[in-house]
Amino acid sequence: MFSKTIKLSGLTCPACQKLIEKRIMTLPGVKQVKVDYNTGITIISADRNIQLADIKEVLKNTPYEPQN
Repeated sequence: MFSKTIKLSGLTCPACQKLIEKRIMTLPGVKQVKVDYNTGITIISADRNIQLADIKEVLKNTPYEPQN
């Protein structure tokens, strides 16, 4: 099991949190996504290594931007 922690900018509410979780869950191998909209900290658990480019791709056309 792989775990990846990233920080996202642009989150303002629980709806932002749910949208991000829903989009990241579409990535192959992702088992769980936890987003804290107050801090932007996002923890992804997956059965493979999730690349930052993959996360950027599923979040394109949204105001949410990975910071690392």
